[in-house]
Order: sequence, then structure tokens, then C-alpha cells
Amino acid sequence: MPTKHYLLTIALQLIALTLITGCIGTGDNSGGKTEKGQISDFSQYTAYKQLIAMYPEDNQGLGKEKIFPTTEHQPMTYGLVLTSEVLHFRATRGEESKRRIQKAVRWLLDNQDLDHDGKPGWGLPQAWDAFSDGAINPINQPYTITSAIVLNGLLESLALKDFWSDSECDEIFMVMAKVAVRWCSEIWSEGYSGGYFWYSPSPVDDIFAVNSPSLFTGNLARLLHDHPDAFTRQERRLVQSRVDGMARAIVATVELRQDLPFWDYRPGHDPKRANDVLHHIYTILGIEMYRDYGGRVKLPWTREQAIASVDQFWKDGQIMEFPQDIIYTGEQVRFNSARSSQWGAGSVVAAYAYWGEFEKAKQALETIQRDYGTWPHLQLSPGRKSDVFFPRDSSHVLWGQAVYLFCQ
Repeated sequence: MPTKHYLLTIALQLIALTLITGCIGTGDNSGGKTEKGQISDFSQYTAYKQLIAMYPEDNQGLGKEKIFPTTEHQPMTYGLVLTSEVLHFRATRGEESKRRIQKAVRWLLDNQDLDHDGKPGWGLPQAWDAFSDGAINPINQPYTITSAIVLNGLLESLALKDFWSDSECDEIFMVMAKVAVRWCSEIWSEGYSGGYFWYSPSPVDDIFAVNSPSLFTGNLARLLHDHPDAFTRQERRLVQSRVDGMARAIVATVELRQDLPFWDYRPGHDPKRANDVLHHIYTILGIEMYRDYGGRVKLPWTREQAIASVDQFWKDGQIMEFPQDIIYTGEQVRFNSARSSQWGAGSVVAAYAYWGEFEKAKQALETIQRDYGTWPHLQLSPGRKSDVFFPRDSSHVLWGQAVYLFCQ
């Protein structure tokens, strides 16, 4: 396991590579600059502080859910708040952000095995029938998408300079490596000209829902690139083979419409259903992370085409739930007019900002602030009235806003 030498590795990598995540130059060398001196859009920064205040410092992932009756701690929310606050801390070196990072990481490490099977991973604290097929996963079943989002937050936190002790770094490395090796060893099937990570560790979820394994793959590629010493040589070969296999499957299932990349939610599954905007962002962000972190499989589209694929979810100044470059028929006619969910719209902000499209990110953020309720008490979707704040949904908006503010 690495100790002090990981700091030198990170420093060299920050100089050598412009990363999809990590926001080069936004505060690791802040030298005590004022908050206003680090923020390009101070009115949005005020809005960010209003939204982050909705997440109590000691219970940052606790809240109500739109489809579950109980109030629980959600690992996904902790992961997104962690990512957001790492970016915030880089820009401002604020003490509250520092505490939030430490507490979020501590919660995620302490709760890495909530189903008590002796294996790490993060998922849902509620029982769930993910595909409405009668197969109900139990409480605290890990999921690939949740674990991907948590890995992203942990990787972001490790990129902070002079933040963690050697023993804390070793603990984070160990958990991430165990998650990676578990998924690569046990939660994997061959197919689609490569292979894929399952939707969850449950055998009933041996399903290629392309978005979650793509985002998981992007974070494994980053883990391999930034922290190769987290693995043994044999483990590195295994993880590398899996991320390359996933990339081949993603390339094999892409539909290039006007040279822009799109995927069905479950490629090859009948009936066909296009990815909604949230799952498109998870998919395209993940595979673009793979590209940025030394991916060896060539992608048949460019970064500019990836950005343009996100543009296809806009219509008349509004973010739509499904791409608008095709005509829907039959039961899918409603897809023409469905507005995006809150977390889908927030993910659009994040994708644009990660790729340097800050004007587009700002437009998306202003659309959310205009249409999704009274800030920061956001609604699930435009026109859907509720007095309840849903932290997991709104954490996607927080994430997008953080990337927009702190990566410029």
C-alpha cells in the first residue's frame, strides 16, 4: 500500500494531465486567496452556499426519498456532497468544507459493508425491485452506480494536497482497491464484444444497463492511472482488462446518430428504450473519463461530439428527459415532451462544466433555478409540487453547481 510517495505521484499527474474531474488550478495552490478571488460567479456561489446548507454537516446524506417511505442515510448523497465539497475546498480552503470532507469520507468508510457480507460496496438502504421483475433486492444491497459515485468522491478527496495522514490515505486506498477487485472478480460477465459489470452484485442483476458500468469503469480507469500502487501487479492486470473490456462493449453498443453517441438503457434488450438524460450523462461521463485516464480502446467519437450529444436533450430552452433528435411513436410519444428530472438536469450542468462548456453549464443551472421550485427547496421536476426536500436528487444539482463554480 502507498504512503508518502502518493503525494509525489499526484503532483506529477496534476502537472501532466488535464483531467475530466479534479479541476486543475482551482485552489490546491490557493495561498490564502479570498473566497471572492477564487470564484468567477459570486451570485451563484451565494446560491451554492444556500444549497449546501440544506445538508446538515453531521448528517450530509440523511433525508427523504421520492419512492421510499423511510428517511435514511444514502451513500450516493454522501458521495456527491463529498465531490462537491472537495471542489469547494480547493477553491476556498474553507474550514466548514474541510470538516464536511472529513465527515463524509469517515461515514463512507465506516459504512462500506452495510449488508454485512464481509465485502465492501455502497447501495440503497431500502429494499428495491430495480427492474420491476419481481426480484427484490434486500436492504443495503450494493449497486454499481452508487459505488461508482462514491469512488469518484473518494478519488477527488485523495487529490487534495496535505489533507490526509498516511494512515488515512492507506485506509481509503484499501477500500477502493477491494471494491475494484470485487467487481472485477465477481460482478462481471463477458458479452457485447467485450464484457460488462452487472447492475449489482446480485445474480438477478447480471444485466448490462450501460450507464452504471460506464461510470464505474471511468472511476476504475482513474484509480489505475492515479494510484497504481493501490493494487498488486496481478490485480492491476485484472482491473485493466475489465475497463478495456467495458470500453469495447460500450463502443459495440453505441448508436451514432449524426455522428453523435447515444445508447439504449439496456442495449440489445426488447423493448428498446433510449437512455434518459441522467443515464446518458452517467454513460458519456464514464467513458470519457476512461478516455482521459489513458484508455486503450479507441472511441469512435470526439469530445466535441460527446458534448453535442448532451445538446440534443434541449428543446425551447428547457432540458428534456429524452433526446430530441428522434421521433418517438407508440407508447413512447410522451418522451417528446417530458421535462428532465431534477437530478438529470443537475447532471447536465456537471457534464458541461467538466468539459469547459461553462456558458452552457450556466444556462442549464439557470433553467433549474427558474423552473424547479424556489431555491434551494427544489422540486423533483418542473411543475411537480412538493414541500419535501429530497437530498439525493438535489445533490446532483449541488454537484453540477460545484463543477461550474470551482472548475473555471
